[in-house]
Amino acid sequence: MPIICVTNLSPDSVRAATAAAALAVRLREPLVLYGVLEQEGPDAEVAHSQASLHGRLEVEAERLRVLGTQVRTVLTSDVEEALAGDEECRKARWVMLAADGWQASGWHRSPLPERLVRHACSPVLVVRRDGALADWARGRRRLQVLVGVNPSDEADSSVAFLHTLREVGPCDVIAAYVSSPAEERERLGIHTPVHVELLDPVVRGIQALDPQVEHVLLREVRERVGELPGEGKVEIHLEPGYGRRADHLVHVARERAVDLVVVGTHQRAGLQRWWHGSVSEGVLRQAEQSVVCVPPTGQPARKLGPPRSVLVPVDFSEASLRAIHQALTMVGAGGRIHLLYVHPRRLGDPDFADHYGVLPVPPAERERVLRQLQALVPQDPAGVRWSVEGVTARDVALGVCQAAEREGVDLVCVGATESHLGRVGGVARELMARCRRPILVVPAPAEAREPSGWGPEGLHGP
Repeated sequence: MPIICVTNLSPDSVRAATAAAALAVRLREPLVLYGVLEQEGPDAEVAHSQASLHGRLEVEAERLRVLGTQVRTVLTSDVEEALAGDEECRKARWVMLAADGWQASGWHRSPLPERLVRHACSPVLVVRRDGALADWARGRRRLQVLVGVNPSDEADSSVAFLHTLREVGPCDVIAAYVSSPAEERERLGIHTPVHVELLDPVVRGIQALDPQVEHVLLREVRERVGELPGEGKVEIHLEPGYGRRADHLVHVARERAVDLVVVGTHQRAGLQRWWHGSVSEGVLRQAEQSVVCVPPTGQPARKLGPPRSVLVPVDFSEASLRAIHQALTMVGAGGRIHLLYVHPRRLGDPDFADHYGVLPVPPAERERVLRQLQALVPQDPAGVRWSVEGVTARDVALGVCQAAEREGVDLVCVGATESHLGRVGGVARELMARCRRPILVVPAPAEAREPSGWGPEGLHGP
């Protein structure tokens, strides 16, 4: 798996090539030096420039060989096409090039680093602080790395690249998640009281994260980062903010004085990139540090094991009782089952405008609901941890989805009957369409096919 260095032999590119050579020596991989011909004009001038660049490229290759690495040279006028079509490039460990020193193209074209990030099949390392990278590769220092993490984005491959970095040398990692407080409260079903003057002054600010939200986000980011091999510390950093994520990541990188920023890229094109924006391109343009942009192909497939935590929505019907028994057979000793009752908000329910946190079941029903949920917990738990919760939501499926995110469960096990048309009950259908967690639908027994607890109107009260 070679390391590819793209160069135009400018001073910035020469320094980037030195860092690339140091990394190649450390990893014991060959270095492929792609010389980019940027000259435009009459054919005779281009041919002369090509011959000159070829000679200078061989001189640069010889300089890098002295550093202890194997070097091969390739001369190209269209590096994007070369990197996209060459099988060797697709198998490269990473592509490196300087952030600056490239000739300006036409007004309609982006800088070369950004174009490579959109099309490259391998991680692209855009070099700014080449001294830090070279010293780290030579074992003279630790590398301070900031990685942008999005726990809900399965296409985000930035975390996977940290394993590659730890192979080179010790890295202290800051895993940063930029989150909108309002959006996270909505996703998790954690509500903010209207009367903010009653809150602690720290929590009043629009940028503040609710303590309950912060607890869940820390857990989600830790799970996404997982256990990293190699030497170095791992720190979780939650950055509340609105607007462009790239601006907030650049701010954290500057404040924490990191050496390298790692971000994933979806490689969107055309209208998709205009509509969704590009975090990687925003970081590339603004960061003062070197930046690695990791394409989706750099992410290994996630291995799913048997569920260790299961959420069971309960309406006290026969279908939900069967779902509880099914969940118990799946988690085994050491697992966790969370029983959830969702009270759909109705006219005449108490006003929860001042409530801080997840909305509970109305006071008139709360004790009865919790007592009935607790009665469903087996007397002999068989090593399984049980928890119960009663909440209020504007619709049942939403309440279940939010609870699944808060609890971080591996599976939602829902009991459902079939309608006379042979379709799964309403809430179960909604969950399959809206929930981000895996859903297991447990059918009711044949003698109970008529809709009972589950139905188009959601869960009925106990």
